[in-house]
Amino acid sequence: MTNPKTVSEQHRPSWQVSLLIFVGAFGGMALLKLQLFPERYVALGYPLPLLLCLWHRDRRLLWSMVVAFALMSAFKNFFELPGGVKEEPFELFQCLMQVVGLVVVGGTVHAILNLTDSLRKRNRELRAAIQELVAKEERITQQNAELQAQAEELVQQNEELQQQGEELGRQNEELHQQADELDRQAEELQGQAQQLQTAIHELNKREGMLQTVLQCLSGTQSERQMMDQVCRALADIIGAPAAVATVLERSDGELIMRTQFGRSRLRDEKQPYAGSFAEIVMAHDRTAFVDDLAARPDLRVPQPDVGSFRSVLATPLRRYGKPIGVVKVYSVEPQRWTAEQFRLIEWVAAQCSLALGSMRLQDELHNANAHLEQQVQERTSSLQEMINELEHFSYTITHDMRAPLRSMRAFAGTLRELLDSTLPGEVLECLERIDRSAQRMDRLITDALSYSRSVRSELTLSQVDAAAVLRSIIDSYPQFQPPHARIQIEGEIPMVLANEAGVTQCFSNFLDNAVKFVKPGAVPEIRIWTESGQNVLRLWFEDNGIGIPETFQPRLFQMFQRASKSYDGTGVGLALVRKVAEKMGGRVGVRSMPGHGSHFWVELQLASAARARNGQRPDAKSPADRRLGLGGRTSAQHLTLLGCEQMNHGMPLQGGI
Repeated sequence: MTNPKTVSEQHRPSWQVSLLIFVGAFGGMALLKLQLFPERYVALGYPLPLLLCLWHRDRRLLWSMVVAFALMSAFKNFFELPGGVKEEPFELFQCLMQVVGLVVVGGTVHAILNLTDSLRKRNRELRAAIQELVAKEERITQQNAELQAQAEELVQQNEELQQQGEELGRQNEELHQQADELDRQAEELQGQAQQLQTAIHELNKREGMLQTVLQCLSGTQSERQMMDQVCRALADIIGAPAAVATVLERSDGELIMRTQFGRSRLRDEKQPYAGSFAEIVMAHDRTAFVDDLAARPDLRVPQPDVGSFRSVLATPLRRYGKPIGVVKVYSVEPQRWTAEQFRLIEWVAAQCSLALGSMRLQDELHNANAHLEQQVQERTSSLQEMINELEHFSYTITHDMRAPLRSMRAFAGTLRELLDSTLPGEVLECLERIDRSAQRMDRLITDALSYSRSVRSELTLSQVDAAAVLRSIIDSYPQFQPPHARIQIEGEIPMVLANEAGVTQCFSNFLDNAVKFVKPGAVPEIRIWTESGQNVLRLWFEDNGIGIPETFQPRLFQMFQRASKSYDGTGVGLALVRKVAEKMGGRVGVRSMPGHGSHFWVELQLASAARARNGQRPDAKSPADRRLGLGGRTSAQHLTLLGCEQMNHGMPLQGGI
């Protein structure tokens, strides 16, 4: 049962709400009575706000409002109204009536609150009593259920005793039945043993059929041999009812007999498709049979050389999921075909379809490969002929274009020598420009031809001493030596797997660009060092040149790209470097900022990693090769990559950035 004191404490009104109601009611009444109508009686009575206490059940608030409103009424009657209660006895009576009304209403509200609390308390007591009665009723119900369960359990025990007696009688009967069942099971086991022997015999036949299919898939048999063995296996599996097993394939409006096997032989190799049983089977794409062909005179049935067929079982032969023919079994007697025979002929037809599709697909693939190989040979021959023509054209056009350039330079030089003292300075400058332009055009043609060679040719890779190549280049050209330039090689440079001529091409272009593209009056400073990664070596060429804009760097290694027009160059050298590096299985790149120099790099394969990967000893160098700083195998064809430019200018190919 709930404690009344606890309930009353839980419903105790909040003093904050009480204070808010008191202030609001008192302030509103004061505004109305003393401010808005200070000298008049207002019909709105003081007891009306007391009704709020019926909602907010606070008795202290109730009597506080009664006292406050009584004092407000007395104050207005004695001090605010003109004349006051001293002159008008009625006014005094009215004031007393207001106070009495406040007290009566306050007492009434107080009584209502007490009565409400009493009713709530009675309700709580009634709920508690009802809950106790409900609990007692549940306990009584539970006890009744337990007593009823005990009674039912006693009844069930009696029934179980009766059932046990009956069970003993049934067990005696079952013992007799089990003895009879054992005799029957022994007979069934004998029958199952016979069925197992039959199933083993059929499995052996199916195994032979699968071996036939596998042989066909391996390509050791022809299509006709495969179908002969399929018909033989089908006739053996079906057994005595199968007089002839045959495979028919539709070709236009006829059925072509691919093979047959059995005790009888079909006379016709070709049969009409229209009106045949095969037409029905292929149209419905499912296995079908006719028990007695005598009942179907509308069907065209081929006949054997002796006697006649009386029953037929057929199933579709499919390729790519569509019927292309039928597999048939004929019987010379009316036959009730079983579900097992249905499954057998469908299984045989599926294996035959698989083998036939595989063999024909192999033939199609063989023919397609032969046709494709012929097309490849024809296109390769045509492409090679086109390449030869283009190569011949490139050599011809190069020779024809360089001849006028040499003539231009020769005539300009002759004019300058003969008329040097008589010609004005502007004319001499024009002749100098003609000579420089012709020289630049000649280099451009030569570089383009070298790039074309590098694209077409294959570079033979061998072990190359990159350090020796660098030293050889620096020692061979004065512009790479002090006081023209300061080149510093830091650390040791390992052996690389590359091409001697290709490495020389890359290094000479990097060094030549580093020396060329510097501010006027500055001495080129070049620092070369290496970084080893996983099976690769990266060589860095750092210079103090003019730098390259970041927006131009992605196009730097493309043909005819020049970041600065103030320096001489053709824009082919770095494109050639990229192509040669890719031919050697490497990469090139650059990091640069304008005014802060450039960092070019090239990645090549480490010779030690290639040797460990291939398990081969790299080609040894001869003493002469070691003295010259050359690799073990560098063909003359690859060395000619530099030959043309060296003969004309006495230095490696020029590549402008």
